[in-house]
Amino acid sequence: MNQTHIGTIALTFCIAFFAGAFFTAVLVHNPEPPAPTLRQNIYGLPLSEMWAIVQDRTGVENSTAILGDFRLVIDGDGAVEQLSFEFYGDDTGLPHWYRVAASSTGRVTWNSLEVDRAPPGEHPLTLFTEIERIPYRELAGENGILIVGVSSQSGNLSYDASYGDLYALRQSEIIPLKHVGFNTMEPWYSIDVSHGVKDGSGLVGTYYCTIFTLRDLVKAERVYYPDGRFFWPPPGSLPAGIDGSPGLGAAS
Repeated sequence: MNQTHIGTIALTFCIAFFAGAFFTAVLVHNPEPPAPTLRQNIYGLPLSEMWAIVQDRTGVENSTAILGDFRLVIDGDGAVEQLSFEFYGDDTGLPHWYRVAASSTGRVTWNSLEVDRAPPGEHPLTLFTEIERIPYRELAGENGILIVGVSSQSGNLSYDASYGDLYALRQSEIIPLKHVGFNTMEPWYSIDVSHGVKDGSGLVGTYYCTIFTLRDLVKAERVYYPDGRFFWPPPGSLPAGIDGSPGLGAAS
């Protein structure tokens, strides 16, 4: 059964470039879409707070939620122009697929569809917390427009810096890498960043870099620094729940 729900956002979305933090706004009941209230670089609630609001509105069982894809478009002044994500989770014991979208006018919609089963993956809040830490100001191009896409991956897949910069995300710091190789059916998430340009046909993105969380890098077979050294997460930097990093930096 497919359901579509509409809500509005009364406050604003923004990116605080100087703090390197991503902010979102509060979802409230309002049958009429609000006038655009998007302002640039002001305070707001973090993206992780938005999850609690989405959870409440959709009725998803929090412990069952799994993030699918995520997309974020940031304009040249640091404001969120577009945000959407997909996730899976149970509602009254039955698995569902959800899609949440927020426009720059503050209008939020979500769709839900009952599915046979949910794929493996991470809880949305786990990735949202990491996405908030990305130092967007460092990554912004000449015009400042950024397109951020997060996708779940699995299998045998390699990334090389000769095709685009690679980084490990440690708190709010990005650490350059040369090569990352995965060979596992355990899912990981790639965070792809593109520089955007607006032309007559709309928004055009040019791939810039891929970012990995430390939580996902411990699942990789091969991770190298630009000078060829094996990459090992600094002591005490691994997220809670990860003990050790067997296989990280091992040759295949």
